[in-house]
Amino acid sequence: MKFYITTAIDYVNQRPHLGTAYEKIGADCMARYKRLCGYDTYFLMGNDEHSTNVEREAKRKGLDTFEYCRRMSKEFQDVWKELSISYDDFIHTTEQRHITAVSTLFERIHENGYIYKGAYEGLYCESCEEFISEKDLVEGLCPRHKQQPVAISEENYFFALSRFEDRLLEHIAENPGFISPKIRENEVVNVIKGGLEDVSISRAGKSWGIPLPIDAGHVIYVWFDALTNYISALGYGADGDLFDRYWPADVHVIGKDITRFHCVIWPAMLMAGGVEPPRSIFAHGFISLGGEKMSKTRGNILDPSKMAGAFGPDGLRYLLMREVPFDRDGDISVETLLARYNADLANELGNLFS
Repeated sequence: MKFYITTAIDYVNQRPHLGTAYEKIGADCMARYKRLCGYDTYFLMGNDEHSTNVEREAKRKGLDTFEYCRRMSKEFQDVWKELSISYDDFIHTTEQRHITAVSTLFERIHENGYIYKGAYEGLYCESCEEFISEKDLVEGLCPRHKQQPVAISEENYFFALSRFEDRLLEHIAENPGFISPKIRENEVVNVIKGGLEDVSISRAGKSWGIPLPIDAGHVIYVWFDALTNYISALGYGADGDLFDRYWPADVHVIGKDITRFHCVIWPAMLMAGGVEPPRSIFAHGFISLGGEKMSKTRGNILDPSKMAGAFGPDGLRYLLMREVPFDRDGDISVETLLARYNADLANELGNLFS
């Protein structure tokens, strides 16, 4: 029996915060449980490096972008080590194995007739690295980052996502548990039934990114690039031993804010390329700090290294999983975690052990 579990890969424009660590800890608990049950478990994490935000941060620090990414990779992996995260592989989107897989998947989708060149004119959120429609704005701002998107007009390559509406709905209906919790499935189904638009998968005139196999003047758009990490880590497009052994993924663990990419665009990309979709996608909730979502952009974050130093990695793991159910949102503070630590671990468990 095998179990392949992944987490979302992280932008490296800043160090991970406790909200990021919450996802990794939850996935790590799943991976450790499956290993205890005797499953051949493969746990993947990684970093998303082909981002305008990453390139901008590297320039701000006066560093070569690749060198900056490697420095940040060490910082990320040092944090995961401090938290005792038991991943089996760590993928970087600048690795050759990833570039090979992205290029191979693009070429297969293109050969199957699902990619075309067209003009895009609309709004773009630089923090999300995502094209965004006016109907999704909240008071003129991106709902995730509370920033005003910029107007963009350029010629790009598009993926014919609109041609997969029926196939996606059929797949969801025939595979109970493909998206969980149920509330996320309902949201995704409503999005698909509302009509899908073709999505841009390239940016023109950029140098930081994977060149388009059919047009060197374009680089592959960050989300098409990033999503492919789940198969590039298994050697898709090159050495297929791990891919044959572990794919399809048993579960992608992601945040609830990126379900559209993972539950709509990603399975459609795989279908278009002749690859089996993952078995399930689990969208966890968010932990908030004082009633507001933790965000590097907003600056209201807790450092997981400091928290692990205060409570210990196992103590922090227990507190987060105990205080906030993984399938929903929850609010924390240092005070609530300390109270939980004293009540459950220091008093009850400590007294029982004594």
